[in-house]
Formats: sequence, C-alpha cells, structure tokens
Amino acid sequence: MDIRPKLLFALLLLFGCGATVHPGEAALKYRAFRDPAFENRLLDPGYYPLLAWNKLVVYDVTSRTRDEQVHVLTSDNVHVPVEVAASFHADRQHLWALHTEVGPAFYEKFLAPQLMTMVRAEFSKHQHNDLARESPAIEKVVFDRLSESAKRYHVVIDQIAIRHIDYDDTVTAAISRKIAVRQQSEQKKYEVDIAKRDADIARTAAQGRSDATRIQAEGDAAAIVARGKAQAEAQAAVAKTLTPQYLQYKAFDDRNASYFFVPTGAGGVPIIVDAKPPVK
Repeated sequence: MDIRPKLLFALLLLFGCGATVHPGEAALKYRAFRDPAFENRLLDPGYYPLLAWNKLVVYDVTSRTRDEQVHVLTSDNVHVPVEVAASFHADRQHLWALHTEVGPAFYEKFLAPQLMTMVRAEFSKHQHNDLARESPAIEKVVFDRLSESAKRYHVVIDQIAIRHIDYDDTVTAAISRKIAVRQQSEQKKYEVDIAKRDADIARTAAQGRSDATRIQAEGDAAAIVARGKAQAEAQAAVAKTLTPQYLQYKAFDDRNASYFFVPTGAGGVPIIVDAKPPVK
C-alpha cells in the first residue's frame, strides 16, 4: 500500500496553510490549543505560514468613515434629521486589548450608539435657526466627548463632521425670508451710510469754501488797513517837514512866482493903507 499520498496530505495539512497581512492592516495569531489562544504580538504586513488549526485575525488599522442618520430635536422643539460622519481607526499599539476586550464589531456595538446619543444631546441645546452657524461648535463638542469615550475601547476618533441638516420645508422658507429681510436691512444701512458720507463731504466742501472766503476777506481788510496806515504815516512825515520857513523858502525859490506883501501889525493883524491922495 502506497502511503505517500497520505503523507503528502498530512504535510499539507500541517504546514501548507498560511495567511497574508496586507498594507494598512495588522493581525493577531490565533492558536487553537494554547491558553491564551491569542498571542499578544502584533503581526505587520506580510505572509505567515500557519498550521491547519491556527489562523490570523486581521484588523484594518487605517482611518474609516461611517455615516449615520440621526433624528434630533432642537431646543425650540423642531424635528431635524441630521447626517453625521465619524472617521476612526483601531489603535494599532493596543490591538490585542481591542480584540480580547471589545472585538471586531467595536463600532456597531459601542461607538455608533454613543455617537448618536451625543449628537442628539448636543443638538437639543441649539435652536434650529442657529444650527448652520453653530455646526462647527457642535462638531467639536461631539468629537471631544466621543474621543474620550473611545479610549476605553482602544479606538482613535479622527474626525466628526455634520454632512447635512435636512430642514423642514416650512423651516427652510422661514429661514430664507429671514435671510432676505436681513440682507435688505443691511442694504438699507449701506445706503444710509453712503448718504451720510456724501452729506459729510458736502458739508466739508462748503465749510472749506466758507473758510477760504473768510480768509480772503480778512486778508483784503488787513491790506486796506495796512495801506491806510502807510498813507497816514506818510502824510504825518510830510506834515512834519512843511514848516513856515520851508514854505517861504520854496516860494522865493520859484523864479516865476508872483508876490504880494501884506504888512501886518501887532498880533498879525493886516495894516490897511489908504492909497488915495489926501483932499486939499
């Protein structure tokens, strides 16, 4: 009896099995007849030969994203469906603890329920009209709280993102009207500001013209006063030089002048002389 086929089958059964760990993955080795069954040693990407009764448990350690539809109730009692995305990855350095304490379904069992609970709790603190503006703050609060909780499961939260807020049509119309009114108000305010600025410019220009006219008038008045003062000073200087002796000198100095001599008596009274001959 040829035992070679049976021997070959036994060898393949013992040593012909193996598994590959691909890039972006990490694995733990399961040993069927050992206690503990999982070896506390991280297996990097590569090929690993295995006995037939052993196997590898492979985890994706890259970042993954899961979307969740969460129905929330705002603080003003408006029902709003929200789409939230959570990005996460298994903590590679604690993969053995993650597998033995939590298991591969850590997101479905633990993270997803907590994510929805935290989103509902945070949205309930905000009014529906403010959700779009306050979404970044909501994301941060949920991210911080979920990250702290995920540490217990040896999972790292990469990001929390609010992808979409499904407003009710009535709410959307109301928000649109509010935005339109706000824009009209801002436009009116802008027009008023422009009008005030134009008025300020006109007032400034008028004030400038007024100041220029006043300055010119003050200058003209000052010039007139200066000319009058100069003329008065010139007349006063001339008057000081016009003495009687100087006038007599100028009179005698003119060769073409005619002279009339009026004798005067005491006190400067003229003496009238009767030029008629006496009557005989």
